[in-house]
Amino acid sequence: MLTCSNCGTKQNTGKFCEECGGALQIEQASATIATSNQTNEATQGSQQSAASTAVNSAQSSKQTQETVEAIKGGLSHYWSYLLELIKNPTTAFQTGNSNFVNGLVTIILFTITYSLSLYWLANSFYKQAFGGFLEESLPFFAINARLVFGILIMFAITLGSVFAVTKLAKHQDGFKTVLAQFSGLVAPLLAVNLIAIIGGLTSSVELTIYPLVLSNILAFVIIPVLFVYEKSAQVNSKGQKVYHSFLVLLMITVVTYIISSSLLSGTLEELEEIMYYL
Repeated sequence: MLTCSNCGTKQNTGKFCEECGGALQIEQASATIATSNQTNEATQGSQQSAASTAVNSAQSSKQTQETVEAIKGGLSHYWSYLLELIKNPTTAFQTGNSNFVNGLVTIILFTITYSLSLYWLANSFYKQAFGGFLEESLPFFAINARLVFGILIMFAITLGSVFAVTKLAKHQDGFKTVLAQFSGLVAPLLAVNLIAIIGGLTSSVELTIYPLVLSNILAFVIIPVLFVYEKSAQVNSKGQKVYHSFLVLLMITVVTYIISSSLLSGTLEELEEIMYYL
């Protein structure tokens, strides 16, 4: 059967349509051509989709590789920064805003290592109290969250007091610089906290408590005093640097007492409830 490509009239013979004179085509051939066109379009679409998927996969792989390289570079940079401060903490006074992120990382690491050492020591004693037959441990997140929160509050109080007194001494450093330099002085204490972690894991009271007490006194008493003294001396070597140092210690003590008196009681009650339901 022949079909007119112009008007669609069907006839058995001839080359041209009897109705309009248009060219005639065999229906099967037309269907074959249409099918072939559809197949070609589907193949092209599949090829385009595969190519698009390959491009997206390559871009995703490239982004992942760039992210991994950026993380490696950041870790390498922080490790070099940390080693330099451990070798000579005085170089902390030469840092600036560019080390603000490193300073935040140092404070976070200090907080985590400090809280973990206390948790593992308490957990060891908790299990020993039941003769080693107890398989359950103290609630990790519930206890560590409170410890981390408390240590971060101490850092906030200390840094706020240090910044306020340095401004009173008319030093021009901004808060980011103060945090970067202060945390640089705290950086060597990470090694002390690691010793405390080992003590907590081995259930050694002396190896845990002594390093933590030392770390606590240095971070929240001695370093703030030395920091303010240095900053005040930079402004005026004959100024009131001694009184400024006493003032920052007084501020830390008073603010810590006020905040702890309102928060400590509630925290202790929560810890007692946790212990009760274990």
